[in-house]
Amino acid sequence: MPFYRFHIDVDAPPQVVAERLRSVVRRKPTFWESLGETGWSTDSAGVPFIGCVGDNSFKIQRNIAHRNSFLPVVWGRLISTATGARVCVTMVIHPTTALFMTLWLGAAAFVAVSSRSASPIFPCGMFILGVLGMVGFFFPEAMKAKCLISDAVTSPAVSV
Repeated sequence: MPFYRFHIDVDAPPQVVAERLRSVVRRKPTFWESLGETGWSTDSAGVPFIGCVGDNSFKIQRNIAHRNSFLPVVWGRLISTATGARVCVTMVIHPTTALFMTLWLGAAAFVAVSSRSASPIFPCGMFILGVLGMVGFFFPEAMKAKCLISDAVTSPAVSV
C-alpha cells in the first residue's frame, strides 16, 4: 500500500512549529457543517489542511474540494532537538481504502492465477489498474502535502 515518510529539521522550538502548523489547519467539520458546505467550492478560510494539531503531534489531511479516496492521511510528531525541532511525517492511505484495495488486488491476483480456462488478461489488467490508481492518485497528493507542510513549518510568519 502507498506509504511515504520524511522529516524536516526546523530552527524553532516545537511549540512554535506547532503554532505554525495550527495556522494552516482547521478542525474537521461536523456532519451538519459539511452538509452546509457547497461541494465544489473551496474553503472560505483558505487553509490547506483539516485535522488536529497537538503540542507534539498532528493528524491532518489536505483540504480539497473534491473526492479522492487515495488522499494521504498525514501523521506527524514534533521532536525537540538541540537546534530546534524535527518534524517527522508519515503519510498513508485511509485504512478503509487500504482494506478495499487489498481485497481488489487479492481477488484480481487470485483469479489470474487460478483461472486456467479463461484468459488472465482481464484480471491482470484489473490488478495493474489498481496499482496504477493507488500510485497515480496518492503520490501527487503526498508531494503537495509535503510542500505545504514544509512551507508552513519553516515560515517565520508565526513566532511565539
